[in-house]
Amino acid sequence: MSESLVEVTFALDDLSLDEYERQEFAKKLLKQLRELGDAESVERADDLSSEVGSKGGLDKLVGVLTAKVPLDKVVSFFGFVGGKFAEKPIKIHVKDGDFEITIDTIGEKAALTAEKIASGLLDKRKKDSDNG
Repeated sequence: MSESLVEVTFALDDLSLDEYERQEFAKKLLKQLRELGDAESVERADDLSSEVGSKGGLDKLVGVLTAKVPLDKVVSFFGFVGGKFAEKPIKIHVKDGDFEITIDTIGEKAALTAEKIASGLLDKRKKDSDNG
């Protein structure tokens, strides 16, 4: 993965919806995210079985999406995603080099937390480039 991209994997974690409803939500969101253009790529992550135990338990969910987002667009990306999930349960896994974190909460709250993480990553990268 490029040094300038952050990998974000996320899914609707609402067990009150059946598998079809979760897939349809992911399909609609995938189209919207591609149109938004904040991510370099957004793909369905249909088969995470080869990575069981990774991605913060997302391998057990239906309708998982993975995006590669430039660091300077991560905050706006999460703002959009959080708005789409609103009060729905969401699981988000963020990976940037050796740094990984999983957030398991409600859409808008997850987006706010993820925005803080993204801001922290941006600050860390700026410090690293200033020192390097």
